[in-house]
Amino acid sequence: MILVHTLAGIVALIAGAVNLLRTKGTPRHRWIGRVYAGAMYLLIGTSFFIYELFGSFGAFHVLAIVSGVTLTLGLYFPLRRRRYPGWLEHHYFWMGFAYVGLVMATGSHFFAYLPEWPWLLRALLFWGLPYLIGVFLLYRQRRRVLARFAPDTL
Repeated sequence: MILVHTLAGIVALIAGAVNLLRTKGTPRHRWIGRVYAGAMYLLIGTSFFIYELFGSFGAFHVLAIVSGVTLTLGLYFPLRRRRYPGWLEHHYFWMGFAYVGLVMATGSHFFAYLPEWPWLLRALLFWGLPYLIGVFLLYRQRRRVLARFAPDTL
């Protein structure tokens, strides 16, 4: 199960990065987005079969639920675009934060490689830093990315 979980995570990291860096709204964007979403749902689903860290349901399982909600909201708004004039901005932020969460979750796997570092320092490095950089980039690029689609939704 860990192998499937890891492979799904790698696919999601690559597909998500490609979609964040490429032109939005194209057929390729939608295709890569489907690959990303499928890999993410597989990653989230397999996480509920991994109990090595806590021996039972733990904090990472709660975060997997949060990730599933974030991803689902990101996919929801494009499907309902006729009802929500601001759908594009919602999609952009929910999908962006789903990817930031994925990067943060990936950072969790590096905790074990620096056991001599204090826990707080590792948390800042592998969770805090990706979160701050992700939020900064999402807000910094927001107008440029969204303006190409529907300037009236800003």
